[in-house]
Amino acid sequence: MEIIARGLSLVAGLVLIWGAQGLDAPTPEPTPSTPYAAIVEAPRPVSAPTTTVPATARCPQWWGLAAEAGWHADSMPTLDYVIWRESRCQANAHNTTLNRDGSADIGLTQINDRSWCLPTRWYPGGYLQTMGILSTVGCEQLFDPLTNLKAAKALYDYSQNTKGEGFQPWNL
Repeated sequence: MEIIARGLSLVAGLVLIWGAQGLDAPTPEPTPSTPYAAIVEAPRPVSAPTTTVPATARCPQWWGLAAEAGWHADSMPTLDYVIWRESRCQANAHNTTLNRDGSADIGLTQINDRSWCLPTRWYPGGYLQTMGILSTVGCEQLFDPLTNLKAAKALYDYSQNTKGEGFQPWNL
């Protein structure tokens, strides 16, 4: 039984290697001093897809940080537009006058304080605090670009899961 298990393990490993290298990839031959388990190479780690910033990007300086914050490459062009439209690529953007309800919008993606980081009846500690993105009461941490992009990703995910449209908080 142990021989069958080793054989199956060997075949599974070779399938992984062939999948990573192509079906015509040569298989290392065992030598008398090499145990069969040694000829099965560990699968190579799959590197994270790199995001190529197109020449048409409005806020290219934030693409790498957005990827670090968890944004996927297919969302980057729309996120780029949101950052440009909302803050003109400025991490310190702070709208305190345009909202009728007196709320403020903060940072690159202009996250609304009243809706997302101040206490509400549903989230007494604030939504972003409850999600573990902000560590303090209030919204000042949203001026940090990485924190803002992580918060925006949380809002995107929330909207995608509840409404089926991730960019809905930005009225796209």
